[in-house]
Amino acid sequence: MSTDEAVKAAAEPAAEGTEKISILSFNDFHGALSDKYTGTQFADTVEDYRAAFEGANGEGSTLLTTAGDLIGASQSVSNAQADEPTLEIMNALGLDVSAAGNHEFDKGMDDLTGRVMDIADFDFLAANFVDPETKEPVLTDHEIFEVDGVRVAVIGAVPNNLYATTTGSGLQGNEVIDLVEGVNGVVQEIEAAGTADVIVASYHDGAPGNGELAAEVENSSVFDSIVNGTDESVDVIFNGHTHQTYDYDTTTAGGKERPVMQAGQSGSLLAAVELEIDTDSKDVLGYTGDLIDRSEQDPDEAAAESEVTAEVYSLEQAAVAEFAELQGTVIGEMDASITTDYQTRIEESGSWGAGGTRRQESTLGNWAANALKDRISLNNPDVDLGVTNSGGLRSELLYDQFVATPSFADKPDELHGKVTLGEILSFAPFGNTLTYFDIPGSSLKQVLEENWKNGNKTLHLGWSEELTWTYDESRPQDDKVTGIWISGEPVALDEMYTIGTLSFLADDSWVGTENSAPDGYEGFATGQENKVDLGIMDNQAFQEYVQAETAASGDIRPDFAKKAVEVKDATGTAAPGAQLSLALENLEMDSDGAGDATSVSVVFQPAEGEAVEVGTVEVAADGESADLSTLQAPEVTGGGELVMTVAYDDAYESTTEVRSALTIGTDVPEDFSDNQPGSRHFAPVRWMQETGLTHGYSDGSFGKDREISRGESLAFLYRYLDPEYTPESKPFPDVAAEHTHYEPISWARDHEITHGYQDGEFKPTRHISRSEFASFLYRAIDPEHIGPEDTEFTDVPTSDAAYQAITWLASEGLSVGYHDGTYQPDRSITRAEVATLLYRYETMIATQD
Repeated sequence: MSTDEAVKAAAEPAAEGTEKISILSFNDFHGALSDKYTGTQFADTVEDYRAAFEGANGEGSTLLTTAGDLIGASQSVSNAQADEPTLEIMNALGLDVSAAGNHEFDKGMDDLTGRVMDIADFDFLAANFVDPETKEPVLTDHEIFEVDGVRVAVIGAVPNNLYATTTGSGLQGNEVIDLVEGVNGVVQEIEAAGTADVIVASYHDGAPGNGELAAEVENSSVFDSIVNGTDESVDVIFNGHTHQTYDYDTTTAGGKERPVMQAGQSGSLLAAVELEIDTDSKDVLGYTGDLIDRSEQDPDEAAAESEVTAEVYSLEQAAVAEFAELQGTVIGEMDASITTDYQTRIEESGSWGAGGTRRQESTLGNWAANALKDRISLNNPDVDLGVTNSGGLRSELLYDQFVATPSFADKPDELHGKVTLGEILSFAPFGNTLTYFDIPGSSLKQVLEENWKNGNKTLHLGWSEELTWTYDESRPQDDKVTGIWISGEPVALDEMYTIGTLSFLADDSWVGTENSAPDGYEGFATGQENKVDLGIMDNQAFQEYVQAETAASGDIRPDFAKKAVEVKDATGTAAPGAQLSLALENLEMDSDGAGDATSVSVVFQPAEGEAVEVGTVEVAADGESADLSTLQAPEVTGGGELVMTVAYDDAYESTTEVRSALTIGTDVPEDFSDNQPGSRHFAPVRWMQETGLTHGYSDGSFGKDREISRGESLAFLYRYLDPEYTPESKPFPDVAAEHTHYEPISWARDHEITHGYQDGEFKPTRHISRSEFASFLYRAIDPEHIGPEDTEFTDVPTSDAAYQAITWLASEGLSVGYHDGTYQPDRSITRAEVATLLYRYETMIATQD
């Protein structure tokens, strides 16, 4: 709805015997001030609507609220001035109250309850942010306003994952309880006291999208709880945090109709809920809800219409002028833009967003990590790595433009190739401090694995130049990382490494609580020791790094060398002169200026001695992948690494170094005829072959797709776990001493892995099902495991005989079932699938213990 349409509708007076009040909300403003005066235009929207509505329904018949993230992660004008202009503008606009979001806490509790609240003429509300001992709210949980004679209670709530979305250490160990539980508790108190006629719940969380209500409820348990779990006495629900736009009419279980609304972000919309109130009883009789577009009126004209808008305009002009001075303060030089993959983000979502897609490596993330390591190394020269999170990259460093969200602004010609103070302040707005700590190599691997959630890549950290690592997307969750190196040396899982980063990622205050780790990276706190917070502000460190690099090298510039490359189908062994099994994927960045990969040069570096040249492969035109199976292993023997150098055609002729362990030996068998490099289940079957667990069939094949018999499956288990076992007695009447699988079946019977069938037989040639082999493996390993109370698979009830075995496989990531949520327990399992389960157990569990 346009502002003009909203003003026209707002001018309608209440019907006889009723009165009308209007509750206004916006969310995720994030200090949206700019030289386009969007703050003034938002004020014009509020003022025009408020004047029309109060003109028809009485002065004071509106209430202006916000659902959190008013400040923090702000646009450059406000951010560079610690959001003080935004707070002053909201005072001028008459903001009545704000729910606390996550970003209000970015500079810590002391800053919010001190500096921010000293400036603000309104309170920040959070019903579910409580003292861990007393369970009393740390901030005010609600406030009651008289709106033209109607008592309106507004309750605020922070997101459940508050600790993961701001600097946790700044929260001072306080507890976040469920947001709906927190709101409902306050509602019950208000109802018991009879202190309000209308109750508004302002949640800083909401739907993940803006589709149909049923779909959004199904897609988010949090949103489901907000819509269907909020107390019936609540009349209006406002949302924030997810930056979505929606206006849902919902019906509670008791039949009450109420709106659930979210107004996008950055003041682009204003939510207005007009309530029809019975004049005598003050009961809510009905409502209308609308989302009003931000005014596009010229700010000079808007200011002329309203004293409030004029004051906002004056404050925004002063803030823009102050920022222009900061923005023009040159602190260094840049040779080319250093960016996220923001262009991919724009293609996918239609708009720029901080951190780009956040799931891919970028020159900006790696540059920031190098800067952190460099500055921290001045205090501790023994720091091994620098690292930063993609969500902390709040701007781009562009050669000829400034980021002026939601778009870009051209730099003046004299600032082309210059780095300004304003850019750095926009890039690092959160007030994190530089921190270092020690973690074991196993935790470093855990951190890298945590880039994936439920098997999908969702995040990517920026790392300093010392780190390189490889992965394989086809591997299961928590086992995708295949190699980690620091300065070319393999990381040892049991050795300690010193990590330099921001206080946000270093935070371990969530440990031992129900709170989430920062961005979900639990590994940084696992085994963490010797943490030191230097107290140096991040934006100060980045400013000094730009100045130091400019002084030493003439400028800062992007580095297109990738730290992470996908390596597929690597077997780890080969015979001299044999065809290599190897492919490289995801070779390129999507940052500005990144070139195409053109070639991969390969050498074999023995553990001792000189490197041996293997060959060079040209990369296809798309530059994203390289098949190295046309190369042959050198005519040498022994262990070492393939060192692969990827060349690019960017302006710096960058190179990326990729490593993969390889042992070359004369006793390495040739691949089975049906298990060639690149084929499905190649690595597990090759491992079975190399370790002597199978020699395949006489025709040179393995029989990957053949259904495996009960006897064969136990043979694989027996050879893997206990090949030296001597049978003590005849196990079953249908398994004679001369039977091919007599020893494996005897071993399984003696170890209570199987008891056979009720008729006393084992039936060794019968095909084994997926659930039966799960049970064999589970009993053979005998892990400490108790299955969950609720089933994970729709076709495996908790009463199933194999329930414990199947849920153990799932919990360890050895087998996660099918995409439709089934496990298909009765389906026959193949030889290759058995090989895959054993291989995963070996690589994910056995070798990690």
